[in-house]
Amino acid sequence: MAEKDWISRYFAPLATAPGAAGLRDDVAELTGHAGRSVITVDSLVEGVHFLPTDPIDSVARKLVRVNVSDIYSAGALPGDALLALGWPANRPERDLAKFSETLREELKRHEMHLIGGDTVEHGGALFLSLTVTGRCLSGAPVRRSGAQSGQELWVTGQIGAACLGFEALQAGDAASPHVDAYRNPPIPNAHAARLVAEHAAAAMDISDGLLGDLSTLAGASGLGAHIALDRVPFAGEPASVTDMLRLATWGDDYQLLFAAAPDRRDAIRAFADRAGLPVANIGELTFQAGLVATYGDAPVNLPETLGFEHG
Repeated sequence: MAEKDWISRYFAPLATAPGAAGLRDDVAELTGHAGRSVITVDSLVEGVHFLPTDPIDSVARKLVRVNVSDIYSAGALPGDALLALGWPANRPERDLAKFSETLREELKRHEMHLIGGDTVEHGGALFLSLTVTGRCLSGAPVRRSGAQSGQELWVTGQIGAACLGFEALQAGDAASPHVDAYRNPPIPNAHAARLVAEHAAAAMDISDGLLGDLSTLAGASGLGAHIALDRVPFAGEPASVTDMLRLATWGDDYQLLFAAAPDRRDAIRAFADRAGLPVANIGELTFQAGLVATYGDAPVNLPETLGFEHG
């Protein structure tokens, strides 16, 4: 059973608080803090979300950034953090010291504060989980739902760099310039939160592949979507549609995907230019359910699996 099915079958029925939104988002609104605060949690498991050979400092950076991108996608800025750490007994203490040092630097970079958590030493693989709160910039979180047909679809940054980095490592090319994007995700700057808060009708971060997450975003509002692959800012200048589809389904980008009304287009571009935030308009939402892709004016056959599926 896939992770999404676990959630909908076993845990969504338990999430009765209004701020939980039926567990359809990666962030929840804190009960008693309506319109002000959100909270999210992401976990990393050795061998699943990072390689056993990845440097421990890159694991610390990734742990923080995958959570911060969720907070930004809600139109919020990160605040406090809780750390849960399952540390392998056979890992040396110098790794723990390096992890702690890098975690401190990364939290400071995003103006966050560690306020608690839990640690345990065990005989398994390294396990890490970070829970992060956020302060909404527009009085309420921006959800995945709330979009309307005809609204335009935007992404920040580049898509597919992590995929290229992982493939380079698998091929023994540790010197590839994309390896750093896999190990240390280059999430958008903090201005992205303000951009979402002021202009987006719906938003999420891109963690499980652009096509899969786009399908999720559209589906949350009962809509379909059209994506123009030739307008997507892919990393590495892919030479074919096949290469584009591979990059668009791999995941680990942690950029933002958002929907906005067409009359916001100029304002979005002006804001992004001032903020040093790369953005691209890649398509639009449609009444007709499902995902349609084109390259130029030609339709593109989509793969059966649109993104990474847990489980």
